Amino acid sequence: MPPVTIRSYRDLSEAIVARSLLQSAGIEAFLCDENLIRLDWQISNSIGGLRLQVEEEDATDAIEILDAPIPETFDYGAGNAPFTQPHCPRCHSPNITFDGASRKAALTSLYLFALPLPLGQATWICQDCGSRWIDDEEPAQ
Repeated sequence: MPPVTIRSYRDLSEAIVARSLLQSAGIEAFLCDENLIRLDWQISNSIGGLRLQVEEEDATDAIEILDAPIPETFDYGAGNAPFTQPHCPRCHSPNITFDGASRKAALTSLYLFALPLPLGQATWICQDCGSRWIDDEEPAQ
């Protein structure tokens, strides 16, 4: 039987992560048109994106794995404290990214005045509500 498509992805990196999740669970997964997208990523939309495919008997389990929620905590090594997923303080979404210190103003001033401004503060951004905040917690040692 031919493999069945369970998801389509526009971005190669997201498709590779999904394939890796399935492979780590023992499900053989394939990305159709992976090499074509590696050569020219701009045609991804025109060909329908990267298609993640599995054997038909593994499709239900694969979809279940990909639809699993993000765990709140997980262990990442013996002797280390478990990692706790950070959340947006405004909407409590786990869909956040670390923006780091802004280099844009420093690079612009360096270009215009040959004098760099100090970097801005490191911030987090919520991808769901757009909130931006500074993490004031000290990192655990």
